[in-house]
Amino acid sequence: MNGGRSKRPISSGLGRGTMAETSEKKSKLTESDWISYVPDDLLRQILSKVSTKESVSTSVMSKRWRNLWKHVPALDLDSSKFTDELDLEDFFDSFLESNQNLKIKRFKWIYNVEEHFHSGFVARIDHVVNRGVCDFTLLSKVNTEEESVRMPLSLYSCSTLVNLTLFGVVFDAPRSQLVSLPCLKTMHLEAVKFDGETILEALISSCSVLDELTIVTHLDDFLGLVCVRSPSLRRFKLESMREEYEECEDPDVEFDAPKLEYMSITDYQSESFVIHNITPSAKVNIDLVFDVEDDDSMIHDFLTAISTVRELTISARTLEMIHENSEMEAGPQFSNLSCLHATFSESSWKLFPTVLGCCPNLNSLHLEFDYLPKKEKNNLSFVPQCFQSSLECVQLKVPITVTETPSKMQLAIYFIRNCVVLKKLMLNESFGNVMNEVRKIPKRASGCEVVMLAPACEDVSHGSSLLPVIYKDMFIPKILDQ
Repeated sequence: MNGGRSKRPISSGLGRGTMAETSEKKSKLTESDWISYVPDDLLRQILSKVSTKESVSTSVMSKRWRNLWKHVPALDLDSSKFTDELDLEDFFDSFLESNQNLKIKRFKWIYNVEEHFHSGFVARIDHVVNRGVCDFTLLSKVNTEEESVRMPLSLYSCSTLVNLTLFGVVFDAPRSQLVSLPCLKTMHLEAVKFDGETILEALISSCSVLDELTIVTHLDDFLGLVCVRSPSLRRFKLESMREEYEECEDPDVEFDAPKLEYMSITDYQSESFVIHNITPSAKVNIDLVFDVEDDDSMIHDFLTAISTVRELTISARTLEMIHENSEMEAGPQFSNLSCLHATFSESSWKLFPTVLGCCPNLNSLHLEFDYLPKKEKNNLSFVPQCFQSSLECVQLKVPITVTETPSKMQLAIYFIRNCVVLKKLMLNESFGNVMNEVRKIPKRASGCEVVMLAPACEDVSHGSSLLPVIYKDMFIPKILDQ
């Protein structure tokens, strides 16, 4: 770099190979100093991908870099990295004033203050919105009722906004004509409160090109009805963080998205979940429980609504709910389903053959069992239609704590002897003690391969929640005074 080059001592004489050494030194110097030749526009684009703290830290590198960060079209702040709130406000304001014509394409603020001043907060957010922001993220850790962080009306009609991520904020009821987000493609709402039951629906309906929507509910977010009506939506995730409170239900859901390709419902529990429209080729991940008593119509209607999907992942607790409150045999056929991933618990074990019977054209099957009954209690006599015509790949996972060797053998035999076109049977490490015997079983499908799966890695996924981002426990130096 221009300000970081070190002068090399000049040799008093030339020895053998000196020309080659000199050429090599010049090459190394050029390689180490390549960034000096990068245009400022490209450097600003690179700096826009990191936090403002990191961008500011480059100002000490050389004269060229001293003020470069002030022209970066991004503002990425964390309140906890400043000495106090006044320091934060001064930095925020000085950044905006340093270049009043600067477009702020990306804005992120992890907001945590001891005392929230609404007018000052709104004024700063308005400035950001009016600077043509495309990617807007606000993660609020201010959670007292007296200091609710309310979003300014300018955000309801931001014509440049493409990506919106919000945590722990409040939406007031706006006038309908103010709600217009014509360019918004992705929206992530978590622990968001709405001062009106129809605000969420109006917000979603105002996004004419919305492609991906994620909603994560918390205990006190007051969503009302989660009504999702979008002709453009392709991906939808709905996750609940209320599972620790058994008595607390999630909001009811009404869904209509004819172009939807992917839906994921995680840890959700409500009285009603109505799907009006979904594309037949959709991939659906369901971990959902209905609070129903002696009324299986809601379960039947829900299963009918998703019966056209192409891929389905269904949790153990959803299958338990179906087993306890409904007759799967009387349910719809999943004729379009080609890939199924299902987890069965002890109480839903008996449902396992019945579920397969509802999937006549299944091609790929991934089954996880929390429990296997003793061999004499198994009833695996029913052979579903997919065994006869379409099932080619089966993966079986059983906890290594399951010691019922005869039951594991019987489960493997059930597939090997009945699947006509089976190409591969994959077993996890729990089958290690019976693997040799399983490979010796006479196969219905010639050429069927039995494979041992590699040990599973621990799942460290945090789902869709932003909590790990907001409460990351790591030390980062404070932003230096500029």
